[in-house]
Amino acid sequence: MLRTAALVITIATAQLQSAAAEEMPPPSQLTSRGAIAWQATEDYKAAIDSCYIGKPGAAPQGPHFRACLKRLIRREAASLEAAYSATMSSLQSMPSQTERLRQSQRSWLQFQTANCEFAKAISGNENADESYHDCVLRSTIDRRVELRSLVGD
Repeated sequence: MLRTAALVITIATAQLQSAAAEEMPPPSQLTSRGAIAWQATEDYKAAIDSCYIGKPGAAPQGPHFRACLKRLIRREAASLEAAYSATMSSLQSMPSQTERLRQSQRSWLQFQTANCEFAKAISGNENADESYHDCVLRSTIDRRVELRSLVGD
């Protein structure tokens, strides 16, 4: 009986330790870039999940998915614009920094266009539009989260 009680306590302790370990964020999420990447990934997953209609385990695709991606891109573009404006406002007293942000945003937009066109080109004709819009959505979410982190939002 005592041996059984000790075994139960040992198992319960191991389960509690395991649960506590699961609650602690990994080191990659404790850096500023890691936190940004984690948040962007969570936002992206929620966005894609909202577009999914299909059999579990099947990749989202088709006209409904493309239309949903386009809606999400418009929504995220508006959120990105708001984040950009908030960041510019927070830098108002630092003209050299606002110019750096302007240059950074221009460069990022050029990168996004080139990168997503590349994703479209290598994906094949059948999935080209989905790949392009998925890339635009993901990169827009990444940039929005990054800009919001700069102003402590």
